[in-house]
Amino acid sequence: MSKKGWVVTVLSLFILSCGINERDIPWKAGNWRIAVGPAGNEFHEIFSPSESTPPPDAVFQLVRDIAPAYTEITKWKQAGKDLYFIRAEAAPEEYDFIITSDAGLVRLEYENNATYVEEEADELVLKGGKKRIELTNVPPATLKTLSKVIPDTVPGPAWAASTVAGKRYAVAVGQIIFYARPDGQIQAAGLKKNGALREIDPPDKKKTREEIMAELREQLGPYRERFNFENQIEKLGKRSRRADGGYRFVVMGDSRSNPDLWFSMVRHIDQLDPRPEFVINTGDIVPHGFSEEYLEYYIPPLMETGIPYFVAIGNHDDGSDGRALEFLYLFGENALNYYFDFGITRYVFVDTTGTEKSGEETLAWLDTVLKDTPEGFHIIVAAHKPVAAIKKWEYHSLDREYSQYFVELMKKYSVGHVFFGHIHAYSTMTLDGTLYTVSGGGGASLHDRFGPLGNVHHYIICDVMPDGSMTQKVVRFHKL
Repeated sequence: MSKKGWVVTVLSLFILSCGINERDIPWKAGNWRIAVGPAGNEFHEIFSPSESTPPPDAVFQLVRDIAPAYTEITKWKQAGKDLYFIRAEAAPEEYDFIITSDAGLVRLEYENNATYVEEEADELVLKGGKKRIELTNVPPATLKTLSKVIPDTVPGPAWAASTVAGKRYAVAVGQIIFYARPDGQIQAAGLKKNGALREIDPPDKKKTREEIMAELREQLGPYRERFNFENQIEKLGKRSRRADGGYRFVVMGDSRSNPDLWFSMVRHIDQLDPRPEFVINTGDIVPHGFSEEYLEYYIPPLMETGIPYFVAIGNHDDGSDGRALEFLYLFGENALNYYFDFGITRYVFVDTTGTEKSGEETLAWLDTVLKDTPEGFHIIVAAHKPVAAIKKWEYHSLDREYSQYFVELMKKYSVGHVFFGHIHAYSTMTLDGTLYTVSGGGGASLHDRFGPLGNVHHYIICDVMPDGSMTQKVVRFHKL
C-alpha cells in the first residue's frame, strides 16, 4: 500500500473509531482535529512520582531558589522526556514551574486560589503600562535570585510594569522574561517568543459609571437587540422543531483567550446535523469583560450563526467596574440570574460569582425558581464556579458554605443535571442523585488533573429525548 493510501486508511479507521459521521459531526474545524466520544469521566492525580523518573537535584534547587517560602515541592510529574512540571505551594498560593531536565526554566505561573489572582507572563502586563528602566532600579533581591538560577547570563533590559496583579518589574535574561514583585519575589516567567512581553487591554478605573454607559451605548448598542437573553428566549420559543419533541443543545465554557479555537468552535457547532436549538456557555466568555473584548472576540463569530447562546456569568466577565456593566448592557438587566422553559425542561442560569447580588439573595432566588418549576418537568442548572462538595473540584470552587446550600437545593428539587465551568477541563460526578459536569474547555489554558480525555478543549452535545431524558457526547478539539 502506498504511503498516501495508508494515511487515508488510518484516518478512516480513526474517524470510525470516534463514531464520527461526516454528515453529523465534521472531523475538522479550522486548525483543529475533532475526536468524539461518550461523555464518560476520569480523574487522575496530577502528580504520580512512582510512575516517573525523579527530577535531578538541580531542578528542585531552581524551584527553591525562586520560591524559597513555598517549599512543598513533592508535587511533580514528567511533562515530557526531558521536561518536568513542578508545583511549589503553601495554600492558597501555588507556583507552577515547567523546567527542563538540565534545570532550564521554560515557564513559571502563580495563582492564589483565595483571591483568584493569576500571574502568567503572557497575560499580565496592561496595555501602555510598561516602560524601560535601568537595571539598577530592579529590586536587588530579584537580581540576586537571577544570578543564582541563570548564573552565566547577564540580565537586561528591564521594565517597570503595571499589571493585573499590581506593580511588577520585568527583566529579560536571554530569551526568558521574569516578572517580580517590588519586594523582589519572582512571580512569573515565560519565553519571549511565546508572548511574555505581550500587553493586554487594561480596565479603566478612572471612568465614571456615566462615562462607561456612554461608551457602552456607542460600542455595544448596535448588538443589544441581537444578544439580549430575553429576546433570544422569545426567539427560541418553547417547543423544538422536531415533531416528536426531541432536540439537541450544546454546552461549553471558559471560551476566553483563544480566538482561533473560539471561532472554530462556533462554526463547528453551526455545522452540526441536527442543528442545536441553543448553546449554554458556563461563563468566562471574554478575558476581562470589557466592551472591546466583546466587539473583537465574542460577537464576530456569533454574527454568522442564528443559534441562541445563553451564558452563566463567569468571574472574568465582570468588566470595567467589577459589576458586569458591559455584560448586563449587552445581555439584559436580568442576565445574571434567569431561566427559561423548553420542551419539558426548565433551564436555570445562576450567578455564582457574586457580581451584583449576595450569595444569600441568589440562592433565595434559585430556591423560588426551582420550587415553581411545573410538575413533571426536568431541571438543568448552569453556573460558573463548581461546588466544593465534590472534592476533586474543591481546589477551584465556591466556598464550602455556599456549596453546601447549593447542593442541598439540587437534592431538594431533584435537579437532573448541573453544568459548571471555571475549571478548564471536562469532568463529571454524581452527588445525591444529581449529575454534575464541569465543561470549561472552550479556550482558556487547560487544567491538568483530569487525564487525557479531561484535560482537553471541548464542547458537549446533549441530545434530549421526547421524554426529557438526555444522552451526551464530548466533542474534543486537538491541534492539527
